[in-house]
Amino acid sequence: MPVKTKTEKPQNLRTVLSRSPELQQVARRLSVLALAQMEQEGHLGVRQREQLRRALSAAGEELGWAGTAAHSSDSIGELSKSVLTMCKAGAKAMAKDLADELANKKVEIPQIEKASDTARKLSESKKTKYPAELIYCYTARDGSQGMITKTETLVLNDAAEALSASESIVRNITGREKLADLMVIALEKRQVQLEEMTRILPDFVKYSQDLLRDVLATLQ
Repeated sequence: MPVKTKTEKPQNLRTVLSRSPELQQVARRLSVLALAQMEQEGHLGVRQREQLRRALSAAGEELGWAGTAAHSSDSIGELSKSVLTMCKAGAKAMAKDLADELANKKVEIPQIEKASDTARKLSESKKTKYPAELIYCYTARDGSQGMITKTETLVLNDAAEALSASESIVRNITGREKLADLMVIALEKRQVQLEEMTRILPDFVKYSQDLLRDVLATLQ
């Protein structure tokens, strides 16, 4: 009687994605481009379309799309499902990043106040060993009038520097609180945009199909 051998089931795309940093990066790029396309009223610029082509090509090489196409009568339809799965995974990762950033931003001012208190306590304690390092984050404007989170690292060489740092942090806290509040608003707006983009991802996949055909022809 012949011995039955177990056949290994092919991994689904979600499993492959969870184990492949390369595909996770592709998924993020796809979702970023989907968001840009929505914001630009359904269009991508020349450079963005090239970024999309490269992302699709990277996915195709990683997932062996050439082989899928050879054994499917509707290769574009099948591969479009994979693109949609990756877009959704990228959108989910972006949503988590946004949620984490928003949570951190909402406690930023208390953390700055804590940094000021720490510097003051360092200056008052005879047990402090110098140089001492103090690290905290704050919101600042970038060159395009947007807002970014910066990390400040202070090296305090003596009690006078520690006290000065504490006082400086307190002087700047009002302005930084205003910027932090503005960034919270911007992040919450981004969350709404991301939710809207996620709902219309099938439209982005349809938009991508011409490039998908070109990539598939190249891979074959």
